[in-house]
Amino acid sequence: MEEATETKRDRVRRLLIDPLKADGFRFARGVTADDAKTRLDRLADDLAYLKDDGLVALRISLRTKGEGTARCFWPAPATVLGLAESFQRRPLDELPQLLRWFASAAGGAALLGDRLVAEYWFWTMHKRPPVKPMDKKIVAQKAEDWRRRVELAQDRIARGHSIPDDDAQWLEWYKGKVDYVEGLVGNQSGVTEDAA
Repeated sequence: MEEATETKRDRVRRLLIDPLKADGFRFARGVTADDAKTRLDRLADDLAYLKDDGLVALRISLRTKGEGTARCFWPAPATVLGLAESFQRRPLDELPQLLRWFASAAGGAALLGDRLVAEYWFWTMHKRPPVKPMDKKIVAQKAEDWRRRVELAQDRIARGHSIPDDDAQWLEWYKGKVDYVEGLVGNQSGVTEDAA
């Protein structure tokens, strides 16, 4: 008889959700069983990036973070996710919003405007797209600074001069990021989101 493979969601349930339920965590009156299941499934999916020790640490911390007068209601997702980030940051590449952003018209515009790496950098800093006017200004300035840095380094190399090790490492990092983010733009076709 074959053993069923544990899914990521099942692992989060085993290490976090089920123990907290056993400790008395529940939803407030009026939340249907279907709604409760949907909320906990979404939470499990959002926390699946955590390693086992991160899930255990989160469970221990959440035991004292229940809401309501009896402190036994599930905390808001923002509370749980924020606390989870304090134990282990979620890899940026696992954010569905990031993948949709670069697969949308916004990714194509960033590619044409030579802002791909700068927009990716913005995402790493803020975990959201650069949509506000100030965000766009910051991204445009960063893209321009990096474009100038690339041109200077490539010009020195073309003239037969060496560049400092730090610049060589940065240039390698930058070219790798360009390839990577171009892959996000090219490999996510079919996923759409109004990101303009």
